[in-house]
Amino acid sequence: MIKLQLILKINCIKKYCLQYIRFLGLIWGLLFLSLFTPGNSSAQISVNGLLQNYNAVQTTGDHEFVAGRNRLRFQLRNSISAGNIYVETDLLHQYAVRDDETEIIIREAYFDRYFDQSDLRIGRQIITWGRATGGFVTDILSPVDLREFLTQSPEDLRVGLTAINYQHYFGSNSLQVILNPVPEPDRLPASDSRWFPVQEVPSPIPFNYVKQNDGFTISDVQFAARYGLRSTNSLDLDIMLLNWTHPMPSYALNINPLNLLTPPSVELEESYHASPMAGLSLEWLISDRWKFQAEQLFVYERLFTFLPVSVNRLEQALEDLPTAIQVLQEFEVRDDGYLLKKPWLHSMAGIETEQWSTLISLQFYLETIFNYEDRILPQKLFPYGTLLASRSFLRDRLQITTLNRYNFYAKDFWIQLQGAYEIDDGFELSLGMNLFGGEPITPFYGHFTFNQYSENSFIFSRISIYF
Repeated sequence: MIKLQLILKINCIKKYCLQYIRFLGLIWGLLFLSLFTPGNSSAQISVNGLLQNYNAVQTTGDHEFVAGRNRLRFQLRNSISAGNIYVETDLLHQYAVRDDETEIIIREAYFDRYFDQSDLRIGRQIITWGRATGGFVTDILSPVDLREFLTQSPEDLRVGLTAINYQHYFGSNSLQVILNPVPEPDRLPASDSRWFPVQEVPSPIPFNYVKQNDGFTISDVQFAARYGLRSTNSLDLDIMLLNWTHPMPSYALNINPLNLLTPPSVELEESYHASPMAGLSLEWLISDRWKFQAEQLFVYERLFTFLPVSVNRLEQALEDLPTAIQVLQEFEVRDDGYLLKKPWLHSMAGIETEQWSTLISLQFYLETIFNYEDRILPQKLFPYGTLLASRSFLRDRLQITTLNRYNFYAKDFWIQLQGAYEIDDGFELSLGMNLFGGEPITPFYGHFTFNQYSENSFIFSRISIYF
């Protein structure tokens, strides 16, 4: 037993040493490349970064650590005769887990080339579209890291997308064209994580979650284009056309019926589908203090899970095994995985104003499924709203911000309140809380709900040093 423990410790040390060596090798390699690129001088090179400590503790139960991590970020910029190079890399150390975890994330690594009336960016890059503050409508290009959900800052949620990004300017207007070789979906928590977005089904029949591991082909190449109209002083309008894969998955049902060798089980497999899309995003400056914002994304074919039995029958099947087996027999083994393709529209309309030295943004969202069928698990209409308010104090050294979301049908909510104080130049302390709640609802609701995270409400501290 002692020998086994020693072997495990040695393997663990080797794992972290290897990751650390790779990280140092990456940083020194980038510095070497920058310093010894022909035609450069040291004045053209800049290295910035961030050292951050974050802790989050439950407000309920045993007050467990929800998250605990150290983040070391390097940002390298280098100007060469052909253009600019930018690399941003994070070294993450997660210590609020049984086994310490260390991870290297290359957030961005791209090359910029500038022309008289156009720009070209090639490599891993964060692309942000739209004006939504509490949801993702047209902002679906760069994947989002949700593995630790809202314990991360909004600017840390997005990760880079490998793409060719070309932008041409027509005076104040512009045309942007993006080519992505392979789809990069959002990074979801593991099925045993407290942040897994699918509600736990307390069934006597086991449910297993399977990630999609299919390879990519040339047919998976994605395309997106956006035309930005800035022809007037009061109206900004973006029109988008895409052939893209929505980054949030649907779940296919793979039924394993009862047989002599194995008990019955259900597999839920992440599924994605590329589809033509069209979108728009506009902002209208009504007056000096008021803005109207609107955004829409139409997806021609979005995947939705459907069921051959009613939700009432499924809820009855949760009570005992014989009933569950009987209901499971009504499911067939299907090639489509109980998935339907339907047109889908995600809309947002809101206002933004500055009153009493406070920025206030109120936005309403609606998800709509067209050609709806009663057997589809999600609802035809799914409305929700968000409220953002932010104000500065003490000559802008203290920033108080609150961001809230309410889902109308399930009556569930998320409330975030935080304060960030700049103690000194490059030294910042943040304190805050995230509260989740709502009314209990069936596990076959078909939509994301914050009520499932009610036991995960937490307070947090974040210490950031910028260099």
